[in-house]
Amino acid sequence: MSDHIGDNALRLAGEIFVPGASELISGNVGSGLLHNLLARAAGVGLIASGVAPVIGGLAVLGVGLNSYTSATKGRNLWEVGSDAIGRRRHEIPDPVPARSTGTKPTNP
Repeated sequence: MSDHIGDNALRLAGEIFVPGASELISGNVGSGLLHNLLARAAGVGLIASGVAPVIGGLAVLGVGLNSYTSATKGRNLWEVGSDAIGRRRHEIPDPVPARSTGTKPTNP
């Protein structure tokens, strides 16, 4: 169990320095590179240019968290967040059954 905790700690520490590191450590090179490119684009486009540094910082943080959850749980951040608040987008609620009028149906 301590190896599992150590692996997750390594992945999380990697995300601080290199967004997408969790995916790269897990062997998902394509996904790791994509996460890295998205975080860099948000950083350069929003933070470094001074357009929206707070939004850019949140975007970089979100990309890193998505990489971490994808690598450790196999699901993206949106799915994990949906479960946390009790919603699942892929589930369709059961329809409400029709109310009875109290009369028996008649056969013609």
